[in-house]
Amino acid sequence: MTKLFPDGLSFSGYNTPSRIECDIYDLEVEGDVPPDLNGRWYRSGPDPQYPPYLGDDIYVNGDGMISMFNFENGHVDFKMRYIQTERWKAERAARRSLYGKYRNPWTDKPEVAGKSRGTANTAPIWHAGRLLVLKEDHVPMAVDPDTLATLGDFTWNGQLKSKTVTAHPKIDPVTGELLLFSYECEGDGSSPMCFLIEDKSGNLVKEEWFDPPYVGMVHDFAITTDYVIFPIFPTTMDPERLKAGGDHWKWDGSLPSWVGIMPRAGSTTDIRWFKVPTSCGFHVINGFNEGTIVHLDMMISKRNGFPYIGDIAGSAADPQDGVPYPTRWSFDMTSNAVDGGFSSKSLAPYGGELPLIDPRCVGRDYRYAYISMVDPERRILMAGPTYMGANMIGKIDLTTGEVQTYHGTDETSFQEGAFIPRGPGEDEGWYINIADRHDQNRSDLLIFDARAISEGPLATARLPIRLRSAFHTTWVPGV
Repeated sequence: MTKLFPDGLSFSGYNTPSRIECDIYDLEVEGDVPPDLNGRWYRSGPDPQYPPYLGDDIYVNGDGMISMFNFENGHVDFKMRYIQTERWKAERAARRSLYGKYRNPWTDKPEVAGKSRGTANTAPIWHAGRLLVLKEDHVPMAVDPDTLATLGDFTWNGQLKSKTVTAHPKIDPVTGELLLFSYECEGDGSSPMCFLIEDKSGNLVKEEWFDPPYVGMVHDFAITTDYVIFPIFPTTMDPERLKAGGDHWKWDGSLPSWVGIMPRAGSTTDIRWFKVPTSCGFHVINGFNEGTIVHLDMMISKRNGFPYIGDIAGSAADPQDGVPYPTRWSFDMTSNAVDGGFSSKSLAPYGGELPLIDPRCVGRDYRYAYISMVDPERRILMAGPTYMGANMIGKIDLTTGEVQTYHGTDETSFQEGAFIPRGPGEDEGWYINIADRHDQNRSDLLIFDARAISEGPLATARLPIRLRSAFHTTWVPGV
């Protein structure tokens, strides 16, 4: 008999586990889905199948669930499946939770000692005809793009040496390469990072290891036409803390942040480390360089904003310090200073997360960014891993500074969206996102003209179920 899930913030309200696998053919639509909007939108997030045996858990530790919206000639279908990891299979067979704290194998039940802890719950990526689902503490999982059936671990036919691969690879829109990195490459608490390249045909052509300034969370990175950028923030881990049954991550505000910049034409031995003010960043907006001036656009906060990541010194945190704002960091590669002539500027007055751009602009100068934002003057609903749902969608014009917004109702929060190109213009396309209808305990798919976000959706595809907040998404055009 399965016990009830706890009442904690990770398991209640809109964060209540759904545990639903389903197929819904022909969603109801209000308005008209553009007939030339054809393709698939894949979403990945956590959805625990069993209550935690330790009594409570954090949102990010749930089993991976992948979903797909299929757009075809004005119709939208929906499919959702669990990723059948080794962890998922072991708990399914036992009919109970067997794994303990997030990224702490010392807290697991003895019967799963040495077994994979990967959840495959963070990000889908489509490249070289393959659909992979990623979680940064494990290798990718391959998934059938039609059925969503789990195909197994993906290691480039055993070529991959690292035990981990990022959930935030970058596809160069010009070369077609997939650029990736890893941290804690030898397992929990290990120092090495690595840089990887998969060529446009799907072959692993580079894996180079290096050591960062310290073992910290490296959730995302950036590329430009000439450089690769590795930002390191002081959310740190301690192997002895893990062995004692503690948390994998703690915030250490006594440490600076670092940014490693490597020439793409070089190797990891050419990385130059720049010291920057103590701060925290999870998600990159984009990177680009103007000659030897390298720009990193990222969501930056004063400290880690996850409420369950404590301070190593035991200090209480001001929640406002954890709100990320779109920020541009710039470095002069010709500077001899330890900070590389560092400069920082704000890109918009609103905080938020889950930024995205036109994928054709990755690594290049660009104009528009789309971000799920928080308007502090409006109602903020509990949803997702930080328990603070985005209550508006923002589109930033980096040329004029204008922020175009869409709010919806006071009972709505938003997840991560996607930009879908239609024509040659950078914002000539569609923007899609999930609207969480808290008062109805269900979700809608919203389709916007990306040039007119504030005018509201062109069409709304209604779901009869609630979609728990996913982390990340990827759009695959129809053939």
